[in-house]
Amino acid sequence: MNLQIIKNLIYEQNQQLKCAMKVDDINKTMIKDSEMSDEEEKEVEPKQSKLKYVIMILGCLLMFGNNYSFDNPQALQKQLTQDLGISISNYNLLYSAFSFPNIFLTLIGGFIIDFLGVRFGIVLFSAIVAVAQMIVALGGAFKIFWIMLVGRIIFGCASENLVIAQAAIICKWFRGKELSTAIGYIMTVPELASAANSLLTPILYEQYEGLAYPLFFSVILCVFSFICAVVLCILDKTNEMNKLSIYLQQEEGQFIIEEQEEEAGEGEEQKDDIERVSFKDIKNLNGTFWILVLICTLTLGSYTPFLDDANDFLQEKFEFTNVQAGKVLTIPYLMAAITSPFFGPYIDKVGKRRKFILITCVLFTLTHFAFGIMPNGQHGQPNWFSVIPLMFLGTSYALYSCVLIPSIQYIVAEKVVGTAFGLLGMFESVALAFFPILAGFIVEKSDDPQQGYSNVGFFFSGISIFGIIFTLSLYIFDKKSSMVLDFVNPEDPSDLEQKMLRTTKSDSSSDEEDDESSDEDSEDDQFKKKKVCKSYSSLKSKKLLTSPQLRTRSLYN
Repeated sequence: MNLQIIKNLIYEQNQQLKCAMKVDDINKTMIKDSEMSDEEEKEVEPKQSKLKYVIMILGCLLMFGNNYSFDNPQALQKQLTQDLGISISNYNLLYSAFSFPNIFLTLIGGFIIDFLGVRFGIVLFSAIVAVAQMIVALGGAFKIFWIMLVGRIIFGCASENLVIAQAAIICKWFRGKELSTAIGYIMTVPELASAANSLLTPILYEQYEGLAYPLFFSVILCVFSFICAVVLCILDKTNEMNKLSIYLQQEEGQFIIEEQEEEAGEGEEQKDDIERVSFKDIKNLNGTFWILVLICTLTLGSYTPFLDDANDFLQEKFEFTNVQAGKVLTIPYLMAAITSPFFGPYIDKVGKRRKFILITCVLFTLTHFAFGIMPNGQHGQPNWFSVIPLMFLGTSYALYSCVLIPSIQYIVAEKVVGTAFGLLGMFESVALAFFPILAGFIVEKSDDPQQGYSNVGFFFSGISIFGIIFTLSLYIFDKKSSMVLDFVNPEDPSDLEQKMLRTTKSDSSSDEEDDESSDEDSEDDQFKKKKVCKSYSSLKSKKLLTSPQLRTRSLYN
């Protein structure tokens, strides 16, 4: 009996040592004994960090072709209206057709990612993007507008869901204080893609005198992004299976522990809690989430639709040439790409996200107001001062990406993050579908294009003012729930931050309500409490981290 106990103890010790070794060396070290040093445990973390940044690079390239292709119409606005014989309103349909289906389909895409997994979503949607852009290119080559519209509809259905899938995979690999930093870097390459489109597409058109070459070049970039998507998913799946192997070995090594049955029971309950996504979870999304959705909708709605018409805006109001307008339009994209890697880490360091959200909305308001009041170009001489608000426009968008998008993830349970982003995409698609139509209507109903585009600036400035109002409501009407956004790490508040949160709750509710809330924590709070209590270095916690960001798909699938 004693001999058997000794054997069991030796076996357990060996299993624990195996779990600390590098993932790639597990199979080679299974027969080694317990003389391994703790130095090998330290080697795991650097390797994991390297893989994280490989995933980040691939995540950036995943959206390169998508972002380049999305703004093809913007870079060819004059050429499209002339070659296809369409009006500004018909031209704006290329963007509205992109967004109309997503009013509903982004929610479906969120469910697809929740239930079928983020990797499946990435491969599926990136493939559809490439096919859709091929249809757009064929329509442009044969100068058939309705074919281009069909391609843009399909492109939009996949593109917005690909953005959700990208957010899911990045939030899976980068948690807590790393998230804003990661998103800051992740948006750099796509913004460079948009800048490249504004620069290269007019040049390709001028050189080859037609729509075919610039549009088919976009198809090549979409195929490249699809290849990056496949590689990303292979690496993610391999890493997940390696971690699962570690977990299973640990479970085997702990088989003799008396508490195993109790822990296994708790693990199964936890797994069930994590994997189930129901409409009840959506119903329980709190007020902070819906306020942030409205702010994101108004903010993005004052950025993307404006840039949809910006090429013609610069040519008509500020009298730039076609090629000059394309070069100038690289400025907001480059500013977003340059500033976001600095904004992300800084916000992760200081927190105060509500304040940065307010700054974002104020910047958008002032930028568009400046476009409205800025003098027009005179006698063929461009107004180069228009470059200044373009710089602030890119900076504002960088803040939007580094502050507002991570804030959504911080206030919802992780198992429904995909669905939450789907809801966000649905609301944003409403703005992206209707705002371009309204902007085109404003220009066409004005006495001249210059005055029309000035009115467009005032229109988008007014939209941004509503974003300021909703942001202030986070301080006035939703102070208790939204306070977590000001924490440095909302997923793991410090003792002082937890004390502040308790104080706010006690100030904003009666003792009876406090007792009720302590007895009936929301599912979101329960989920976050479980997550905070888990150590990142714990293998069971790693098991959770290896499932998709939404925590709805079992490792065993």
